[in-house]
Amino acid sequence: MERKRVAGRFVRESLDGDGGAQPAGNKGGGGAPRPKHCRTFTRAKVAEALPEIVERFVEEAKKGSIAHAKMLTTLGGLDKTESPEVKKRRGKSTVGKLLEKMMQEPRE
Repeated sequence: MERKRVAGRFVRESLDGDGGAQPAGNKGGGGAPRPKHCRTFTRAKVAEALPEIVERFVEEAKKGSIAHAKMLTTLGGLDKTESPEVKKRRGKSTVGKLLEKMMQEPRE
């Protein structure tokens, strides 16, 4: 028995000969992206809608919504309480301290 291939897949032949398979159409289009492109797709969609989102947030904040006002201050960078901490540098190593001490001592 020969195996028939339709749209890149092996199918069984039935009485009518086509195996019941339908040729694949264009899978691209406006649907959801592949998993490896989800983050890029989401960022692009949010970037498109961002002006409208911010307008709605401003409208709600003007009506007195504290949550919307807080979100706007965070997005706008006006909230200084959530700024990242500055990392403290480590002190000088023992070797560095010795070298510095040697450089400061007057030579005899």
